[in-house]
Amino acid sequence: MTTPRAVAVTGAAGFLGLHLVRGFDARGACVVPLVRVVDESSAPGAHALDDAIADPSRLRGVDVLVHSAGVPHRYGVDPIAYRTSAVDPVERTVEACARAGVRRFVFVSSVEVHGFPSRLPVNEDFPYAPRTMDAAAKVEAEVKARRAAREQGIELVIVRPTIVYGPGDRNGMLDKMAALIRSGLYRIVGSGDNVLHHTHVDDIVAGIWLAATTPDAVGQDFILAGPETTTLAELSALVARGVGCDLPRRHVPISVARAVATVVDVATYRGMAFARRDPPINHEKLDAMTLPIRFDIAKARRRLGYQPRVGYEEGVMRTVRGDWPALATVAAES
Repeated sequence: MTTPRAVAVTGAAGFLGLHLVRGFDARGACVVPLVRVVDESSAPGAHALDDAIADPSRLRGVDVLVHSAGVPHRYGVDPIAYRTSAVDPVERTVEACARAGVRRFVFVSSVEVHGFPSRLPVNEDFPYAPRTMDAAAKVEAEVKARRAAREQGIELVIVRPTIVYGPGDRNGMLDKMAALIRSGLYRIVGSGDNVLHHTHVDDIVAGIWLAATTPDAVGQDFILAGPETTTLAELSALVARGVGCDLPRRHVPISVARAVATVVDVATYRGMAFARRDPPINHEKLDAMTLPIRFDIAKARRRLGYQPRVGYEEGVMRTVRGDWPALATVAAES
């Protein structure tokens, strides 16, 4: 596939979606933003996703649709209602694409579907092993997307990014860590020597662009990760340096953190606390920070030509400063 004439991006009002819209536009595609609600803050030409599903003529002329819309799990939400809102739109969007003549559907899933295996690095051949409601919903959405694409005759590509960070992610892992460090409340949990593997948003946008345009991507799934790994201690020190604060020397024993997380999770799911806001700590957050994880991106390198460039030193500093990519540079590199 050559550069697509038009690409529709769902979730275009979110962190990743905003970067996709800017990055794809800089690469020469006409971008159709799809959002949950069109308002004065929406990008020019934006449509409501539900309207596009109900009236696929709004997608006429679109070559590729990238489904990056996500439904973050809010505590206190009924699991069945959450599953319906997170999974069902994927199948309906594939069907709308078929009716509109869209050739390719790129589904943005997550490495969460693989859980935290004991054997590392993780690659695309690892089985599903979701540990959270979000991850289980992603697994079900992948299965439904495959079935719908097969039935509708649509080209399907699944991408599974690691945790993504970058400027504009106001509720992301790095932003929360920076805020806690600034407030003096942050403590490393455990030894801090566990390996972590994240991806700067610029590299994710580049990888999704390749998934949208590479002929050899059809019918495949790809893990997208950054060019290097780090440890919790190294990442914490880098963020502290970026915000100009000292990192406390004292660590929190992981047994203590797990005990507190258990209390929080029990209180949350019994409806005793955190019904409407994200708890400061729980087992899901501790897993993401303290369990070792590393990913193998050999398949994406080989079949897509994916070459992540943004390491932690550059990526963290740009994120803390809020530096968005220069679009002229993006266009020159594509």
